[in-house]
Amino acid sequence: MANFFKFFYKNIASKILVSIVVVLLLTFFFPKKDIFKYEFYNGKTWSYGDLFSPFNFFVLKSKRDINLEIKYLKINQEIFCSKNEETAKKIKKNIKNNSLLKNKYYYKISNKLLNIIYKYGYLENKNFPKNNNINNIFFLKRENEPIAISYKKVFTYKKVNDLIEKSFFNKKKEKKIKNFLKKIITPNLFYNQKYTEDYFNNKIKNINRIKFYFPKGKNIIKKNEIINEDKFHILSFFKKEYENKIWNKKKNYHLMIGYFLMISIIFSIFLLYLFYFQNKIFHNDREFNFLIISIFFTSIITVLTLKYDSKILYIIPFCILPISVRVFFNFDLSIIIHLTTILLLSLITPNSLEFILLEIVTGFLVLLTNKNIYKMANLFIAVGKITVTYIITFISLTLIREGTLENIPLKTFYLFFFSGILTLFVHPLIFLFEKLLNITSYISLLELSDTNTPILRLLSKKAPGTLQHVLTVANIAEEAAVAIGANSLLVKIGAIYHDIGKIKNPVFFIENQYNLLNPHEKLCPIESANIILGHVSIGIELAKKYHLPNSITDFIKTHHGNSIIHYFYEKQKKINPKIDKKKFQYPGPKPFSKETAIVMISDSIEAASKSIKNPSNEDLEKLVENIVDKQKKENQFSNSDITLKEIERIKKVIKNKLISIYHTRIEYPNN
Repeated sequence: MANFFKFFYKNIASKILVSIVVVLLLTFFFPKKDIFKYEFYNGKTWSYGDLFSPFNFFVLKSKRDINLEIKYLKINQEIFCSKNEETAKKIKKNIKNNSLLKNKYYYKISNKLLNIIYKYGYLENKNFPKNNNINNIFFLKRENEPIAISYKKVFTYKKVNDLIEKSFFNKKKEKKIKNFLKKIITPNLFYNQKYTEDYFNNKIKNINRIKFYFPKGKNIIKKNEIINEDKFHILSFFKKEYENKIWNKKKNYHLMIGYFLMISIIFSIFLLYLFYFQNKIFHNDREFNFLIISIFFTSIITVLTLKYDSKILYIIPFCILPISVRVFFNFDLSIIIHLTTILLLSLITPNSLEFILLEIVTGFLVLLTNKNIYKMANLFIAVGKITVTYIITFISLTLIREGTLENIPLKTFYLFFFSGILTLFVHPLIFLFEKLLNITSYISLLELSDTNTPILRLLSKKAPGTLQHVLTVANIAEEAAVAIGANSLLVKIGAIYHDIGKIKNPVFFIENQYNLLNPHEKLCPIESANIILGHVSIGIELAKKYHLPNSITDFIKTHHGNSIIHYFYEKQKKINPKIDKKKFQYPGPKPFSKETAIVMISDSIEAASKSIKNPSNEDLEKLVENIVDKQKKENQFSNSDITLKEIERIKKVIKNKLISIYHTRIEYPNN
């Protein structure tokens, strides 16, 4: 029972614990306030369903609206004047007592003039505001009750003079009367600046700031309605009101619970996928943590970007994650982790449907069309495809949503372009991941394929026959891996390095003897077996010394599984039947993947084929069948995920390769 709990904690519970920590962190970092999940632009179409107000709210006038109203008030500003009621009385008294106007005719005309002028008033032009749009002026009666007077009816200095001139003939006596009247007739209306300004300022203060009112349940905008300037203002104000008014602490707690549950569901699906379909990765702590941490950091970068400005969301190179995963692992996992990340982020991104479609279409296309994306040329092609796919998909969605491209934002295209450029940084990131997490990428494997690496140069110098052997095995194994869809590059590199342990005692291995006396003839079977068995442990030590990745060291450990060196074992049995079988058995482990199983099969067959002189096609086919059958009987494939059908394909490929290597021909009878 104790062993079970230990196994459970090491292999499952620790993964669940890491996942729970990440789920809690994401729940904490995800936005706590509800996000208005609709995107809208002035002049574009509202592509969502009818939007109804969930509460009563007012839409205030914008600064532009207020300024326009103030401008209108200025143009139509009321002008207030004070009126001197005594002015006309004093002037009439002066006219009555003046000797020039004792003539009843002149007196009558003068009185008539006064009645006309002072009926509406004589305005003093001094300090009066210049306004071309004056329609009315107002004078103040008692208790400051304004009375409106048409500006056209009010007399000014010019109008008074003109009226006097027209009322008298140009005789010498009348000229004196006109001068007298011009002198004594004075304004009775005076501009009241203080009252005018106070009245205007009070009007500005009393401007109604509310532009629209929406009671709960009222339609704000209908589906496919054009967003004009007013609608854009209403939607902008509603967005702020929604985010500020509808949300409270209680709802924040509910939001966090929702986040936690939804994130947990997505992570659970991802963990189940790893457990059932990527079991090797699931049980590898470094690789598992790399995947979980990658999802976490991608999410945090997205959260920070949305917090800064949600409109630049698409500058984030989301395709970096699936590309990196494919470089380190496989295609299936890269697709699943991309889907997981996009679904996770759709919880917080505005216009989530557009986000999901854009990212999934782009990610799928790039991953499906670039098998060797680790090559720089293919990476540049991938970047081009990312940019083009983003643009085409975005244009398509815009046409579906709005039916036009007239108002499409060009800024978004720039974001897609920069996102593609940022994807080029995947190679430095891959290098960083390798160093931090000690996991192997295709790029590192390609570097290891160079036969000028220090360890392979040493192998070439010390054991040239072994180097030739491993290169042949690599050639055969690579073809076999391609045939069953395994990682052919990993198989090739693993095969090249699987026998580096033979560097220490090269002459004890048949491929390096070159017609020399077999040194095993001077040793007892147990000593010979120890030397042969030792090349595995020596290879592991050399792998550590030369910093070979763990994935390559796995091939060194497993290329003989836990098989027995039958030649020396049988030889020792003749000497002492009570021999300990384990002294002639490789320590293992057995191959635990398709790739390591392929190298074990290819290594055993290639080595055995060297012992057949002038082999025929039949000899080679029989050899392949016998060796694979023997490995099956010893259960060497019990820990790997390889199937019998795949083993049959591997046998067929190896038979063809051996026939090609030995250039066997059909023998024709002599005539």
